[in-house]
Order: sequence, then C-alpha cells, then structure tokens
Amino acid sequence: MKIAVITDSSSGVNKIEGFKDLHLVPLMITTEDGQQIADDEKLIADDFYKLNDSQLLKTSQSIPGIMMEKWDELLKEYDEVICLLLSKGLSGQYNTFRMFSQEDEYKGKVHVIDTNSVSIILKRQLELTINLINEGKTGQEIKDIMEEHYNKTVGYIIPKSLDQLVRGGRISKAAAGLAKILKITPILKYDGEIDKQDKTRTFKKAVEEALTLLKENYPNSNIVDIAYSRADEETLELVKKTVSDCGYEIGLWDEMPNTITCHTGRETFAFMPYQVWGEKLWK
Repeated sequence: MKIAVITDSSSGVNKIEGFKDLHLVPLMITTEDGQQIADDEKLIADDFYKLNDSQLLKTSQSIPGIMMEKWDELLKEYDEVICLLLSKGLSGQYNTFRMFSQEDEYKGKVHVIDTNSVSIILKRQLELTINLINEGKTGQEIKDIMEEHYNKTVGYIIPKSLDQLVRGGRISKAAAGLAKILKITPILKYDGEIDKQDKTRTFKKAVEEALTLLKENYPNSNIVDIAYSRADEETLELVKKTVSDCGYEIGLWDEMPNTITCHTGRETFAFMPYQVWGEKLWK
C-alpha cells in the first residue's frame, strides 16, 4: 500500500530526509492591508520577521481548493493520504478538512488526524507516522495510533516579551506594563489549546517552573523538545543552560513556525515532552 502524507505550515516542516512522500499545504498569513501570503518555503524567515515586527499579522486556514486539489493529485498515485494539521483547539483547520474528507471521493482514502498538535509536537508526529508507514500500517491504523498516543500531550509556553500579546489585544498595555515593572513572566499551558498556567518573577524561574511541571506530568522522560521564536543569543544560551541544570537533554531545538510567531512575537519558548512510541510517559 502506498501512502502520502500532507502537513500544513504549522509543523515548520516542508521535507524530511529520506521520505519523498511528504507534501506541504500552507496556512495563510494576512497583512494589515489585506494582502494574503502563503506560509510556504518561499516565505523566507528574515522577510517574515520584518513583516511581523512592523505590523499585526493575522493567520487563516489553508485554502480548501488548494488542499483538495492536492488530494486529487495524490490519489492518482497513492492508495491513501494522511493529513497531519494544526490542532483543532487553535484553528478550524482540522474540522474543515475532516468534513471534506467524508465526501464520497475521499472517504476511506483521506485520513485527517486529530493531532492535538503544532510545531515540534507535529514534527514528532510526522516522524512517527513515517515509521508506521514503513512498518506497513494502513491509514486508518495510523490514525487510531496517533490519536491515542497524543491525546494527553501537555507542554508549556513562556513569552519573555509581552509586546505581541499586547498588539494582538490578548493582554492590556497596563497589565503588560505592570508585569514588566514587577518582572513577572507568565507560563501558559498547552494541551491542544492554550490557557494560563502560572506566573513567576523572572524569565529564568519561569523556565525552571515549566520544566518542573513537565517532570511532574512525564516522570519517565528526561528529553524536552523546544521551539522558540527569535531571541538574542544570551536568552537562547540561558534557556539551554537552565534545561541542562534541571537534568534535561534537548531533543528538538527548532524555530517556531511563522504562523505561530504571528501570535506570540519574538522571545517566546515552548517546552514539550518527547514521547517515545510504545512508552506511556504520562501519569
């Protein structure tokens, strides 16, 4: 059985070495003047950051016509297509394309997985999916495994700078100003959605607390995957040293996808557990 894999740009991945059956369908970025930009490999990171620093960007789902055209194209060559898309808690992407996958021409052939994921978690899911394809699993078997394995994933997000959250209206200028004066750093919980978890008095303490929370939830794991938006070298090194001092090894160390940085801005770090297939790392 021949299976193709589609992901969107929230994974931050457009190719995987040694696997030629991976395809990217981009999410969309909209500028303040209404221009729509595909978040694909043509959007260079430096150009994206110049845009994001200068204006408030918005994001939207992949264009349905482009996604379904890709399905039609792939089903001429492949028996099945697996779609690993942005978490339904962050976007309507999953629900939209799950609905389309139930149409007669796609039902049983296109499998839209409820990933609960984004960024480095989605990248790990892509790795596992490819391993399962190589083991000879069917699309439905892979869907069932992925949805069971990742339905309890919990990680933590720390924005060192609150500027983008203020610009996007997610917190007030007054609250951000007070946080800056008091050196308060928030910790956000990610479990498919993003919610407030806690706050600490410094960025370093926030990183330490996030790692402590990970250890409580995943006591058998000593590997942490980290996604980050651009920050100065001193901050990057501080994070690496703190992770090491807390007894963790870094697995993935990847820049955040553009569509996530649109909402978080610079100097944001996400800490996610590395979950090995076949091992129950959570409590």
